[in-house]
Amino acid sequence: MRSSNPVFSKIQRDEAYVGTTEATYGGITLKTLLLLILAIGSGFTVIFMASEGYINSGSFIGLLIGSMIIAFISVMVASFSPRLAMPFSIVYALSEGVLLGFLTAIIEGMYPGVAITAVVATATIFAVMLFLYSSRTIRVTSRFRKIMYTALFSILILAILFGIFSWVSPSLVANVQLNGSIALIITGALVIFGALMLTLDFDRAETIVEGGASKQYEWVVAIGLMVTIVWIYIELLRFLAILASRRN
Repeated sequence: MRSSNPVFSKIQRDEAYVGTTEATYGGITLKTLLLLILAIGSGFTVIFMASEGYINSGSFIGLLIGSMIIAFISVMVASFSPRLAMPFSIVYALSEGVLLGFLTAIIEGMYPGVAITAVVATATIFAVMLFLYSSRTIRVTSRFRKIMYTALFSILILAILFGIFSWVSPSLVANVQLNGSIALIITGALVIFGALMLTLDFDRAETIVEGGASKQYEWVVAIGLMVTIVWIYIELLRFLAILASRRN
């Protein structure tokens, strides 16, 4: 089973997993659940410490920025170095939990009920996409991968440009952000994109398991799933918050 993704092409060529314990779907599932639990626990811990006054507002902002940087570095290392995937996946989950906890607490405080709705919606999207993939309703082809990675690259470029415009022309960016219809369309499109990215994660899992890769690659798949799930959850939080604000 060949993959056009250079990371997974390397996996197919890597001799490190020959003769070792092979990856399984059960192992990938357990590792993904572990990362989710660590992220949730990290988020609750930080919010509890902040609410009890153990973390002041100034240091909390520094902690938030630091956790985002650590999470980015961790996911890059874990994705490209299977031997280091386990520790850096754990570091990523703990760091990302700080961001998730912060966002969830803020939005839930403003619009009660939004957080649990986002959690249920994220789980539903995951289940639906897994069914569509396993039933081969959605097939991951080389063309599909190219389209998805091109879209991802385009989104990253637009995000960078948006950040630049926020410095050059803050009023223009503010007008876009305050326009509820535009914000809903953009956020909804990002939720759909995240859902489609799940099929690529499922394809990676199948490639690794069916290819007989080492169990250490389970962590590579798990952190990939974790990143996509976090993406979907954050975008759903934003989408639901915009809807709630418009109702109010």
